[in-house]
Parts: sequence; C-alpha cells; structure tokens
Amino acid sequence: MKNTFFFILFISTIVALFAFAFSFSQSQDLDGKQIFIDSKCNNCHTVTSMEITSKKDDATDLSNASTIGDMPLMKSYLLKEAKINDQDHKVKFKGSEAELDALVNWLLTLKTEAEG
Repeated sequence: MKNTFFFILFISTIVALFAFAFSFSQSQDLDGKQIFIDSKCNNCHTVTSMEITSKKDDATDLSNASTIGDMPLMKSYLLKEAKINDQDHKVKFKGSEAELDALVNWLLTLKTEAEG
C-alpha cells in the first residue's frame, strides 16, 4: 500500500513538472505578428509586406517599421512615454513586458525590399 502511494505521488509529480515546463516554454515563444493582430494594431495600421490590412483607408503602413527607431524608442512610444515625429501613439500598449518586447522585435524586422 505504501509503495502504491509513493508510485502515484511520483507519477503525479512528473506530470506536474512536465506541465509546468511546457507552459513556461510556451510563454517564451511569443510571436510579435500574432501580438500585433491580437492587440488589434491592424485597426489603425497595415503591414502590406506581411499582407496585414486595416479597415481604415488612411492606415499607416508599418512595412518599414525598422527605420522608425530603435527598441527603447519604439517601446516608449507604444507606452505613450515618448513621441515620434512630435506625435504620441494614439493607444497605449496594454500587454505584458514580454509581449511588448516580442512586438517591437517583430516590428524591427520589418523592411521592404527597397530598403535593403
């Protein structure tokens, strides 16, 4: 009886550790493009180079977002702590720090062929 209890406890511990490790690894692999879409950034922005469109006719195309600034500036801008071209971002980013990092890292990869 004692051995059965320890065996079940051992198996339960292994399952719990695998579940914890799996959930941790999932949080590390954040997709900036998916965060962009999930955060509804495409309400105001398009990324034609990635075939992301906006319903707005005058949406800002971020296909060359990598030319806007560096990571600290873009993060501050999305948090409404800094301005770009003397303008504030209209909506403060509401996600986590990790999501913001993933989003900005993805934006920094965007450039059109003409930009090289």
